[in-house]
Amino acid sequence: MSVRNTLILNHSDLKYLLIDSLRLYSDNVVFIDGNNPYRFSINKKTFYVLIKNVHESGDGRGNQDECRIQISQSKNFNDAMNSKTEVIVLGYFADEKVFTAWNPYLMRDRFNQKQTISLYSRFSIQKEANTTKISAYRDTNGQSVLSFQPDYLGLYLENLSKIHLLTDAELFDLVRQSDNLNNKNLDGEVDYPEGHLTITHTRYKRDPRFKSIVYNAYNNKCAMCSIGLELIEAAHIVPHSHEKGTDEIGNGISLCALHHTAYDRSLIYFDTEFNILINTTKMEYLEKVGLDSGFRKFQALAFDKIQLPTNHTLHPNIENINLANQSRGII
Repeated sequence: MSVRNTLILNHSDLKYLLIDSLRLYSDNVVFIDGNNPYRFSINKKTFYVLIKNVHESGDGRGNQDECRIQISQSKNFNDAMNSKTEVIVLGYFADEKVFTAWNPYLMRDRFNQKQTISLYSRFSIQKEANTTKISAYRDTNGQSVLSFQPDYLGLYLENLSKIHLLTDAELFDLVRQSDNLNNKNLDGEVDYPEGHLTITHTRYKRDPRFKSIVYNAYNNKCAMCSIGLELIEAAHIVPHSHEKGTDEIGNGISLCALHHTAYDRSLIYFDTEFNILINTTKMEYLEKVGLDSGFRKFQALAFDKIQLPTNHTLHPNIENINLANQSRGII
């Protein structure tokens, strides 16, 4: 049997994959804590997500199209299952860059009977999802196993209770409507026979007063590279989506468009001594998935330390720095 999945992502890789994928759907995403399962908030709803690399089903299984993940009970997993928070199990097939999701309510029933369970799908379904955005495999028990591109992970979580009940036509329609709303920067609702579904593409607008205060404090320059040129933006240190993501100056910093995006995507960060640091763990993940081009040029476009305002009362709040790094999955 040939090896299909040549790229295996480790726990840190999978964490950043989840963070990046959820932010394709909504700005209202916060990484809370955890080490697989990870705990996230998206659009004010909280989930635990356990994620595994999809692999072949192994010896003794005759169907070469069959693939699976195996889940064993552990302290972290059991704590999540015993909480009042929804627990989602995902597979990720790196060759096709798609997630696979099993009905979490049926999975919970199986764990009441066994310490370790195998969850199956089909390689062909994942390949199809790479082209059609979403695809479904229905096993011999009638369970709907969904495969979808990373853009739709947030849509899946937001509609968890009903999405496994949709027909193929309804799944394609839901994705189409989500794309349409996202292109128009809108939210919406969809009604199907199975029930009411929600599409929430939250995109935060910058408060003009926050922008003005930050620009003035940092003299209209990027605090990381000192570039102005009308390229600067008022960045939140603790993300706007977090309950502590205020518009106060202690939670603001002036960054150019490049460093703002890099900061929000956890590529670069700064510590409580205001040292500017590359997130090597995230960079290693990007190298694995072939998204690391231009790293050396990017690395050169920064000072060693944040260029702070001369007025100490305008400096970033230390508590905000720590919280920001934690919510971005850095510490």
